[in-house]
Amino acid sequence: QKLIIRVDDDAGDPKKFKRGHALYGKQGYGNARGIWQTVYLESRGENYLEAIHFTPDIDNRIINISAYLKNDSKNELPLSLKIKTENGFINHKITVKPGQQKRNFDIEIPNMRLWSLGDPFLYEVEVSFENDLVHSYFGMRKISSKILPGTDYPYVALNNKPIYLQLALDQSYHPHGYYTFPDDNFIKEEILRTKSIGLNGIRVHIKVEVPRKLYWADKLGLLVVEDLPNSWGEPNKLMKAESEYTLKEMIKRDYNHPSIFSWVLFNEQWGLSTKNDPEDNKEKRSEILPETYHWITSMYYLAK
Repeated sequence: QKLIIRVDDDAGDPKKFKRGHALYGKQGYGNARGIWQTVYLESRGENYLEAIHFTPDIDNRIINISAYLKNDSKNELPLSLKIKTENGFINHKITVKPGQQKRNFDIEIPNMRLWSLGDPFLYEVEVSFENDLVHSYFGMRKISSKILPGTDYPYVALNNKPIYLQLALDQSYHPHGYYTFPDDNFIKEEILRTKSIGLNGIRVHIKVEVPRKLYWADKLGLLVVEDLPNSWGEPNKLMKAESEYTLKEMIKRDYNHPSIFSWVLFNEQWGLSTKNDPEDNKEKRSEILPETYHWITSMYYLAK
């Protein structure tokens, strides 16, 4: 079987920051174009899982599971999970009824082992749905906010304990591959190096990161802020549609990573301003219009 993938990426000169509605990100750090994340094929039957999301609830010692089907089920179909723990396996079986496209349920996690920076324990999962077999994992951890005892300062809390964030802005850019990493060991060493200099987190700058890097952050215990890329043009309808689509797909794909504790939807005001005096070449003033502010607010609620 011969497979041809064609990418049309003619959206302007990145050096001039005129990418229109395309979500380009960065400040023109090299001509980064084309396919830069892993391409793979999966064989699937007629009925398969579109996505499966794990939402930990450490206070009640349960994991909430949402299984999404690509299409409404026509028949009653079995869905089974096998969760690997330190004390054996948790097996759970349910059925998806005809007409359902989403199935939501809870599983109790006895003798729960938390995911933390010092002990990033991951529960491995095998999910079977008719002929579809999915391997995934989750971490039992909680992100919230707490007032630091003895102060009035709100802190990000990990597992109900305030944590002092020591983060670096991670451009995640490389001399030869631009967005693409040289190899897997390079990614792992980068996470280890980050921890070795005393950091407990990174903000991946305006880039939907490679899943393998998020895996090593999960596996080695590092907090991650993931950014939605920005555009460089004015916030027109095409740009807004592209941002909304990318945001939903980004969160859908990376939902299960325990390392991600924050989503950044906009970087400063990039791609949000409208030129109000295009004829004045000496002083190109710009402003954010009221309708753009309303759209920014809607993006917050979309992410939530």
